[in-house]
Amino acid sequence: MLTAEDCHRKASEHLQAAQEASDPNTSQSLRCLSDAWAALAGQIEKDAHAVRQRNADLKQAHQTEPRKANADTEQIADILRERYNSTILMSQGPNSGTGLFI
Repeated sequence: MLTAEDCHRKASEHLQAAQEASDPNTSQSLRCLSDAWAALAGQIEKDAHAVRQRNADLKQAHQTEPRKANADTEQIADILRERYNSTILMSQGPNSGTGLFI
């Protein structure tokens, strides 16, 4: 995978070659090539930042999003309440009449 550092290195190499070239057309072509490598490096850096920002935004949204109760969770909670209340009533005996309800 090509990194921004690789592109900066290529841009530097082409700029150095442009400075050493004796032919003005070759020098100009190498400068254009150097500029293209530098632009590509900038684009890679920008894209990498955008990906990191997008990932951070998704993580933040996931952390702040309220938990959603679904029907299964509600049914399970109802069943547990009923069983708990039944257990309390049984442990108090049939004549106590004071049950704890949730």
